[in-house]
Amino acid sequence: MLVTAVVALAVAAGVLLGPLENLLRNAEKNALEQQVTVVPPSIRREDPTLARLYELSQHAYSGSVYSALLAAEAHLGSRLHADEVALLGYPDRAGYPTHWVVVWPSPDKDLVHGDHVDDAAAAFRERPNTRTGALKPIYSVGSINGGQYARAALPFFTRPSGFLHPMRWVLLVRKSLVGVNSAVSTVRTAFLVAALVALALTLILGIPLSGRIVRRLRVLRHTALRLAHEGPMVDVPADNSRDEVGDLARTFALMQHQLLQQEEARRAFVATASHELRTPLATLDGMLELLDEDLRSGHVDLDDAQDLIDRARSQSRRLGRLAADLLDLSRIDAQVDLRSEPVELGELSRAVLAEFELGTGERGINTVLNDQIGPVWALGDPGSVARILRILLDNAVRLSPEGGEVSVDLQNGEAASLSVCDQGPGVPRDERELIFERFKRGRQTAGQVGFGLGLAIGRELAARMGGELALDDQDCPGARFTLRLPIAHAPDMQPVAVS
Repeated sequence: MLVTAVVALAVAAGVLLGPLENLLRNAEKNALEQQVTVVPPSIRREDPTLARLYELSQHAYSGSVYSALLAAEAHLGSRLHADEVALLGYPDRAGYPTHWVVVWPSPDKDLVHGDHVDDAAAAFRERPNTRTGALKPIYSVGSINGGQYARAALPFFTRPSGFLHPMRWVLLVRKSLVGVNSAVSTVRTAFLVAALVALALTLILGIPLSGRIVRRLRVLRHTALRLAHEGPMVDVPADNSRDEVGDLARTFALMQHQLLQQEEARRAFVATASHELRTPLATLDGMLELLDEDLRSGHVDLDDAQDLIDRARSQSRRLGRLAADLLDLSRIDAQVDLRSEPVELGELSRAVLAEFELGTGERGINTVLNDQIGPVWALGDPGSVARILRILLDNAVRLSPEGGEVSVDLQNGEAASLSVCDQGPGVPRDERELIFERFKRGRQTAGQVGFGLGLAIGRELAARMGGELALDDQDCPGARFTLRLPIAHAPDMQPVAVS
């Protein structure tokens, strides 16, 4: 923070102070340019006298003319608040710019002697405008005796009688920029004081702030190391500050909470899976042992053997369902791409319902497909849609009483929907979201086989296809689950030629 502040102040000083000084100097030069644009009349009307003064400048000055010009200088200098006003002219009659003489010196002789009058040399070399015959004034900023001055050099002609060539003169005006330098120095001093105050405040505020941030980060680092070594049961300290470190701490706490949930889910899965696996495996092992004893004895009771085989097949199906659920979860977690194509929900529902005819017939459960609205086309993966429908029908059939009814309703609207309604015990309000979590089962399913994975798999598959699986509040004797998917247009069917 300190380095950043120093660099920022240094850049600000370079960007502000340098251009400010140049701007003020140019402003003074422009002001002088507006004040002095032409040679004053008090000097221009002395053309013959100037010529005479020029002629006498090699030896001595004319007292009356000199006094008049000094008065004009005093008036001009007072009006402009100038530090030097001087009149320069050529010392040779041919007008060649060999050198010049100060005809009318400034009162400040030190200033005159230290002035190199390079702008006067340029003004003497100016050529008259071809259209107007006027000479262009020269305005600049220069250094004299170590001080900065705004300078004006105004060339002009005199045409005295008796002279072969017009006389050329340059009126010099020098105005000190000490006010500009003083203003820049004041701004520089104020900027330096402000910079020192800013740096002091940076140190006063930055050191405690950075120390506090470092302490909070060290706490997070220590907690992360404990989490890596001891597991997600480590307590994460709360940090309610509304800054980036607070956001990081809250995100870390959220991660730890999710790890705890995953750990609980893992433990629940291990407990459930070990129980569900141990039961069918123990049953299968016992039945196979009984069958082996009957076969070895040579006296086989066919009815008893058939019963053992039926029970073994039931346990095998339980193991198959568990394997299918775990495979589906692994595919979901691996983000395996699903197909996206038009699916006709009515045809798919009839095919899946046919798979449940044997189980529903044994318990006298009636299944109904309400597809009077005609074909319902949805966009999704056919296998995943069928898997979700199997999950919903399996739950509905297992929880419905004997002689009950399970209906499948198809609807078209903003989305293509497929609903399964049963006559089971329903779902309590406090479990409406719980039952969609992995390894979670409702209280009404006590005593029923299952792992609590079906609805979780169904919701995640629906989300992967751009839809949703929800428990509806619509009137239904038991529970009503609805799968909603994006609507798809029916594919164009090519006519089949009949010979």
